[in-house]
Amino acid sequence: MFRPLLRALALTLCVTLALAAAAQGPAMSDAAREANTRSYRALQQGDYLRAEELLRPHAFDAEGNPVDGFIYSSWAEAMTLMTGEPPAREPDGRTARAEYLAAIADADTRDAIAEIVERARHTSIVFLNEDHGVPRSRAFGLQVAEALRPLGYTILAVETLQNDADLDTVDSRIAAINADGYIRRDSGYYTHDPVFADFLRQAMAAGYRLAAYEQTPDLRTTDPELSIPKREQAQADYLLNRVVNRNPGAKLLVYVGFSHATEETQEPDGVALRWLAARIKAMTGIDPLTIDQTTLMRSGAAARSDALVDAATARAQGRSVVFLSPDGSPLVIGRYAGLVDLQVVHPDLPRVGDRPGWIPALLHRTPTPVPAELLPETGTVLIQAFVATEGDAAIPVDQLLVTAGEAPGMLMLPDMPVRYAVQTPE
Repeated sequence: MFRPLLRALALTLCVTLALAAAAQGPAMSDAAREANTRSYRALQQGDYLRAEELLRPHAFDAEGNPVDGFIYSSWAEAMTLMTGEPPAREPDGRTARAEYLAAIADADTRDAIAEIVERARHTSIVFLNEDHGVPRSRAFGLQVAEALRPLGYTILAVETLQNDADLDTVDSRIAAINADGYIRRDSGYYTHDPVFADFLRQAMAAGYRLAAYEQTPDLRTTDPELSIPKREQAQADYLLNRVVNRNPGAKLLVYVGFSHATEETQEPDGVALRWLAARIKAMTGIDPLTIDQTTLMRSGAAARSDALVDAATARAQGRSVVFLSPDGSPLVIGRYAGLVDLQVVHPDLPRVGDRPGWIPALLHRTPTPVPAELLPETGTVLIQAFVATEGDAAIPVDQLLVTAGEAPGMLMLPDMPVRYAVQTPE
């Protein structure tokens, strides 16, 4: 049973492993596989609209129903890059576990940022995870980064940044990003998301230096039983040798996906499995602060019921919170119970300008009408706004789909000059 479990876990972690697994899966047709490859290439060229168009025919059946699987997930991700929010889905129908609902009802709430700051004073490494399909994760990442700066946190290590086996190459690449202060299309994979790119843009402006630590291609394996352990150890070695040891005394915020933030050994099917935070804890002797924001994330990938998310977010009342049990200890439920220190719940916020309300609230944006001259006369186009001083290969600071004859949403723009671009269907 261990082999299927590892394969399923690997699929949640990184696009490289997911693409490899999908390519081997018998359910994916040759046409779908080719569409997926071409979509990724389009994204690397900054053609978001084309990336979505290529996937759409394979993501739905003849009746227009989603076809569960990797291609639909890829299509949903491509749409999310253009809208800032995952496509709407039907309620999952899962029954919320009674003990979880009871624990949430009995818990006290505390402002998440305040609790994180208080606990971060007592360590020098903070791990925060994300749901790769929910950009709001990254907006909260910016909140955490900003709150930790006054405590002396200066390095932001990010899973998605391109790494290289040659130290001089990666040093040169990361130094250029830190010097420029913005992300380019070739900087990473998940950083094609405008929210992620702006998280890093604003973090660098606040005084953070970025660092890469992802497993490099020369260290990968196709053996599903070894893929996770090899990747976790490769990441831990890079993080220790290239970041921690080269910056003695520095404080790090490490931004990861899903289970990388767990700091204790897991034993699925009786086989020990240690993720990145657990390895760093053992290798450095530093007890990191570990934070999960995926388990109760609205529209996230975690296997939880909508009823459970409803109960949790109702307690949040307009702010991100952590739950504390009656004895004062942090409440962590679901698959990360006992494996992380804190679990964050984000509130439901009213929409602003027909866009997710967290965008202006967390990213320091001003709702701005789309310039009239950019509105389409026919069809649907992608309106993009770029920071005016950034180069041609930069990531948009915001973008949205606009359809002729329909009232457009608002662009969410920073307090700086922008330039516009319009992508049209082929």
